[in-house]
Amino acid sequence: MSGTDKNAASDKKSEDTAKPAKGAARKGRDDNLGRALKSVYDETLREDIPDDLRDLLGKLD
Repeated sequence: MSGTDKNAASDKKSEDTAKPAKGAARKGRDDNLGRALKSVYDETLREDIPDDLRDLLGKLD
């Protein structure tokens, strides 16, 4: 194996080991984003409906 073949094999090996770490970091970021979105959604559900919107909805009946 020549020097360039060894470097190519070494580069390929480091790429293979970098991919799982990159995927794990992305999964962690996705999990954090999911929790943040759920938290905002849950807070929104707990909010009261403003009186003026409630009045408009009442007019639809």
